[in-house]
Amino acid sequence: MTTGLLHIDDRDWVQVRRAIERLPGEIKTKAMSRAMRRMTQMARTAIVDSNAKQVKLPKEVIGSLTTAAFNAGGNTSKVVVESGWIPLRRLGAVQDASGVYVNLRGSYRHAFIAAFKSGHVGVLRRIPGTSMLSNPRKEQIRELFGPNPAHAITNNPDVYLEVIAGLIEDRLYPRYVHELDFIISRAGR
Repeated sequence: MTTGLLHIDDRDWVQVRRAIERLPGEIKTKAMSRAMRRMTQMARTAIVDSNAKQVKLPKEVIGSLTTAAFNAGGNTSKVVVESGWIPLRRLGAVQDASGVYVNLRGSYRHAFIAAFKSGHVGVLRRIPGTSMLSNPRKEQIRELFGPNPAHAITNNPDVYLEVIAGLIEDRLYPRYVHELDFIISRAGR
């Protein structure tokens, strides 16, 4: 049995670079546009994965809050995670004997689920040492929330910049070459 060996040195990369330089600008532009569009979607996926791990929420929840767009005219890609503090009720809060339990978040002792006249349902907790304005014998209540995925990115930008930088370093050039190959193979038909 023979094992094939692949050897690539600097001369091979120089030849690839020269071959790309000889291509018409329209083909290079189209290939880069396709590569960047795909890279934008890959960046979205990487950010969703990383953010879901950090805030301990399902990827589907983070994915529904995340959009990605590539602007070929401005040569820009944008991935946006747009969210506020996620209400615990949305994460599947359930009332139990000691308080409220939320999957992936744990128990909130002394919390309760209540519905307001407006129709809003939330997980609430009384604030010790305070009193309601309408009924001084009762303590004030406060709604409890889960994490804010967008806030997690703002607080830890280095983590997400590393994710994007790694993606660009590892995947952009191979993707560009793949798109060039695809365009050239279609042109020959």
